[in-house]
Amino acid sequence: MAATTPELSRRIEEAASGYLLARCSGPGNPLGTQVLKRGAMFATKIPRSPQNGLMNSVHGLDDPAWLPDVVAFYAATEQPCWVTVPPYLPIAVTDALCEAGFRVESYSSAMVAEPVPQASAGSVDVREIVRADLDAFLDTMNLGFDQDAALPNLRRNQSFWCDVPDWHLFMAHVDGAPAGAAVLSIHDDIGYLAAGSVLPVFRGRGVHAALIAARIERARARQCRIVCGNAAWGSQSQRNQQRAGLVIAYVKSIWTNQRARSAPSTT
Repeated sequence: MAATTPELSRRIEEAASGYLLARCSGPGNPLGTQVLKRGAMFATKIPRSPQNGLMNSVHGLDDPAWLPDVVAFYAATEQPCWVTVPPYLPIAVTDALCEAGFRVESYSSAMVAEPVPQASAGSVDVREIVRADLDAFLDTMNLGFDQDAALPNLRRNQSFWCDVPDWHLFMAHVDGAPAGAAVLSIHDDIGYLAAGSVLPVFRGRGVHAALIAARIERARARQCRIVCGNAAWGSQSQRNQQRAGLVIAYVKSIWTNQRARSAPSTT
C-alpha cells in the first residue's frame, strides 16, 4: 500500500463525502435535504432531523472564509452542524472554528487498503441484492443500526438506494436468515466501504467481516485501485476493517457548535 499523502487523503475524503451527498439528496430527494456549496465545500442540512450529526454535516471546508456562510446556513433553521476536519486542512480552519464557538466532539479513522482477495466467510452467505430484495435489505440495515421505531418511514426515505449510480448493495445471511447489510460506493478508482450493519442476534459471528470481504472483492472486480472506509476511532468497526487488511490512513476530528451531544455516526 502506497504511503498516505495529502493528495490521497483528499481523494479518500471525496469518496466518503460523495457517498454522503448521494445518501442525503439522492433521486427524488425524499429527505428534503438542503445543500450549500462553496468551491469544493458542501454542507447538507435536513431540518426535520436537526440532531443527526451525519446528515447535517460540512465537508471540504478548505477556506475559513466560507465558515460564516456555513453558520448562517444552519442558523436559518436554528440547528447545529458538524464539520469534518481531516489533517491536511490548514490551521486557519481550526482557528476559525474555535473563534466561531465550535469544539471537537469526536474522532474518526479513515481506513485504506489495496483491494486484494479475501478469505472465505465460512457459514456467512453474502450476495449483492436486486431491486426485489430492497425492502428486506433496508430493514436489515436499519435494525442493525438499532433503528426499529419507524421502519416504514425509513424504507420510504431510502427507497432510491437501488437507483444511485455506482452503489452496490450487499446482504448477508446466516442459515438462510438475514443477518447484515452493507453498501459499496464507487468513486472513479476508489471503492468506499459505506454503511454496514449487523443484526444484534448475529453479532460476533463474522458477519461484518464477510460484508467487508464481499465489498472488497466487488471493488477489485470494478478495477478499483484502493478501498477505503471510515470508523469511529477505536471502534469495533475500525478493528474489523483492520482485520480485513485496511490500515489507518489518518485520523480526522469532528467539530460541532452543539453542546452535550453524543458522537455522530460515521457510516
